[in-house]
Amino acid sequence: MRRFSPVIVSVVALGLALGLAGCSAGGGEAGDSSSAAREIDATAASGATVSGTGYSYSIPEGWAQADPSIAQGTDTVAVDQNPTGDFATNVNVVLSPAGEITPEQVETAAVKELEDGGGSDVTVLDRVVIAGGEAAHVGAQGKTSNGGTYRIQQYYPSHDGQTMVITFSYAEDVPSDEARGIAESVLASWTWK
Repeated sequence: MRRFSPVIVSVVALGLALGLAGCSAGGGEAGDSSSAAREIDATAASGATVSGTGYSYSIPEGWAQADPSIAQGTDTVAVDQNPTGDFATNVNVVLSPAGEITPEQVETAAVKELEDGGGSDVTVLDRVVIAGGEAAHVGAQGKTSNGGTYRIQQYYPSHDGQTMVITFSYAEDVPSDEARGIAESVLASWTWK
């Protein structure tokens, strides 16, 4: 597991950067609310259940939960145990230090905050529905501590006054359809406690 920790730490830094944006984004400008958030149409992951602070989700078969202490600030971490290269696909969840952040705040602050946190090619994507609530969705590219690159997809569902920053990280060579399938299988299993 130790060989994957630099990757996970890099991802968490991006998540924490936007988690703090809620403090400075104020009320946020209204996003494009003319289009409804997309429902996730995926079969829920069938691996182990990971429980965090107020939520749980299932991970894909072949994944394992990791000790969140390997990446400061994470609430939960899970990693693909059978990577095809030097980078293991993973998911981590960070509780926003600012409490609840609206999708508008995320979309207004995402590019600057993620770039300031080390991300590049930041893109605000269509919102999705996670466990009955609308969540912002952002994509970006990150760098590992050894200079490699990877892709991320971040989702920001909120419940009971708390936003979760869910970050999925993939090696550059993971096809987009496969990456989306992994994320959506996990998100389809998401439940609030």
